[in-house]
Formats: sequence, C-alpha cells, structure tokens
Amino acid sequence: MARPNKILTLITTALVLLLAACGGGATSSSQPTPTTEEARPTRTPRPAGNATSPTSAPTTAAPTTSGSTTTEKPPVLSTNTDLSGLGNVRIEMKMEGTAQESGKDAEPFNLLLQQIILTNGDRSLTIENTSPESGLVRIANIQIDDQVYQYVEDSNQPYCLAMGDMDLFNGSMLTPDTLIGSLSDAQLVERGVQINGFTTDRYTFTISEQTANYQGQSKGEIWVAQNPAVVVRHIGELTGIITNIAMEEGVTPFPGQLSNIRWEYNVTQLAANTGITLPETCAQQQSAGADIPLPANISNKVQMGDLISFETTDSPDKIVSFYQTEMVAQGWQAGGVSQYGSDYQLSFSKDGRNVSIFVSVVDNKTSVTILLALS
Repeated sequence: MARPNKILTLITTALVLLLAACGGGATSSSQPTPTTEEARPTRTPRPAGNATSPTSAPTTAAPTTSGSTTTEKPPVLSTNTDLSGLGNVRIEMKMEGTAQESGKDAEPFNLLLQQIILTNGDRSLTIENTSPESGLVRIANIQIDDQVYQYVEDSNQPYCLAMGDMDLFNGSMLTPDTLIGSLSDAQLVERGVQINGFTTDRYTFTISEQTANYQGQSKGEIWVAQNPAVVVRHIGELTGIITNIAMEEGVTPFPGQLSNIRWEYNVTQLAANTGITLPETCAQQQSAGADIPLPANISNKVQMGDLISFETTDSPDKIVSFYQTEMVAQGWQAGGVSQYGSDYQLSFSKDGRNVSIFVSVVDNKTSVTILLALS
C-alpha cells in the first residue's frame, strides 16, 4: 500500500477531538488537509444503513452468464470530485467505530462531518462527536461574506472566534475515499434509482487487503448520479484494524488503532435561497461589537467574546486619531487617553458599556487590542 501513513489524514483530524475527550493524550488544532496525494490503494466496506427507498421503479441490471450482476466501471467512482456544478450543496459523512490508544481501553466513536457550499461563496464545515464518553463536541468553521468564524461547543461554555482574513477551509472534507482509497471497479446492481433527489445507478463493491497497516476487508454500495456524474451516496463497513495513523507524512503516528468502521456519505442539493445561520454565540458577539469602527488597513483581525485585536501598518498616532474621531461619530463618549512612549490607552463609554483600546508597536507593526465591558 502506497503512503500508508496518510490514508487517514482527515479522519485523525476529527479523531483528535475524540481521543482527547476520551482521556487520550493526543491534541491538535489542525484543520483538514487536502487529499491531493495519488489515488490510494483500494480496500473494502459493508452497508452501514439502508438506502433511501426509491421513488420510482428501478431497473435491475442484467446478470452475466454465470448469474452474477454486471461488472461495470461507473462514470465516476471517487467521492473527491468537484461538486460546484450542483449549485448549493450539502455533503455529509457519518462514521462510527472503535478507537484505541496504546495501553488504554477501546472507546467507541460516533462522528458527523457536514459541509455546506453555497454559490454565493458562503460555506461551513462542522465536525460533531457524540461518543458516549465525551458527550457532544462540535466544531464549526463558517464563512459568511468575507468574515470567518470558528464555533466550539462542548461540556464547557461555547465560544466563537471571528477571524477576518484566515482560511479555515484549506483542504477537503473526510470522504469514503479517505478510508478505502479510490475504487477501481464495482458491480452494477440496478439503474434509475431515485436517491437524494438524483437519478442514480446503484453499484456494490468488495475489497480485501492485508498490509502492515491494515488487515481486513471492506464492502458496501455506491449510488452514482447519471447527470452530472457524481457519487451522491456511499455506504459501507471496513472490518479489521488500521494502525500507524498519522496527521501528516513524516509525523510520528498515534500510538493506537481504529477498527470496525461504518460510514454513510450523502450529497444533497439545497434550495437556491439557502443561507447559513450563525450560531447564537457568534451572532451575539458580532452584534456587541457592531458599533466599534475598524480602520481599513488592518490584518490578522480576531474577535472572541468581548475582545477584538488586529495589526496595521498605520502608525500608533494615526490609529489613536482614528478612534478619537470615529468612536465619537458612533455615539461613544470619549474618556481619558494615557501615553507611555509609543503605547496608548484610550477609553470610551456608551449606553452602560465601556471600551478600552490599547495601541502598541510589536515587531514593527501597530498592534491594537479592544476590550468591551459592561459598566
């Protein structure tokens, strides 16, 4: 098997959350990485759930002379395909199985990954872990217009991080190809099956593999849309053990294994007027700072709770002048100004709220931190 330590690059991104929540030692904030490496070797799944009942009568594929179904290469087999031609779209990957770190008890996991891509450029990527030991853990990366948010919800109080010029969507979502590689062929079972709003052909596949990193087999079913040619449903089960799971090539693998993984992958077209709604925590945070102006020439903007920070190439004096003018224009009452060399502290108040603005120079850039508090 070529490049075995990258087979589960994306699944481990999600499982870091699981292992940490279950008492494991692995922690990371890495985002899913692109699956641009060469096609992975094939393997095998078993159906993880029942397919949606067809709304029109499908046509059974003609058997071969030996009585089996037709072996036919579908127009597309990979789930790592361009879906931009579908308009607004939702991609979901549900996955369950067992994860075990070396020297620890095996823990069941139950993950949901959902990606929404809209034609207006808005998008979201959500990872949910509902494993028994950890309860609900949710991370959502959201982009609306030019604003990017990361929302985190677990047993602690949820929080939202807003970032102005960061890309949290660098890479692909976890798909069945990440688990079993690109299929080389499949057996046609029936044509004209209505699934997820598409007219599809249904195929089955079975693959076995014995390598140093994986021992077992997979089998499952795929539904391939006829126009456009995309995989819109993929279910299966990987029976066996996967070891040497690494986030990146050349990085020390996790000291553990995954086993007996079931998955269900679906692609669904969304209505033309579909929008993405911010979590309440993010919406409240955005509203709280809506009347605090920001200069045009800024970078590395971050907002979390009552704190806003950014950098700019403008001088400290220019930033101070900007806020002395623009905060008053927004209805804020100016307070005192303190100066310590090139460092400044400004204060403002409005409607029972107080704002402190700290301006300093860090690494030849002007750094600004804004703190908002109730009086």
